[in-house]
Amino acid sequence: MNNKIIKFDDIEGKVYEIDDWKAVQAPTLKNHFTERLKEIKQQYDLLLSEINWNKIIYDSNILFEPVVGRAYYLYKNKKNESFMSLVEPNEWDEDACVSFIGSFKQDSNKKWIPYEK
Repeated sequence: MNNKIIKFDDIEGKVYEIDDWKAVQAPTLKNHFTERLKEIKQQYDLLLSEINWNKIIYDSNILFEPVVGRAYYLYKNKKNESFMSLVEPNEWDEDACVSFIGSFKQDSNKKWIPYEK
């Protein structure tokens, strides 16, 4: 006697063996979960990046009140201190002792977002 569990489809009257169905469906479901985990990992990595940039910026010296949506520039000075500036990298004198780190804009939630021209 065969010990397989059998399922009847009431609409079409077909008979399916559950073991056969599982073998076909399990890889598809596994792929679905694998892809979802990849998506969640990407979202997590993006969130960590946002948190890290915002920590760096909020820990830096900001001598003005930022305007939402305007571009600002993050630098390090010769003492290795971070600061935000309105001055674009190409506007500094050649002898200025600053290192450009990145451009950022602040959104309506006061979150700093990397910005490229």
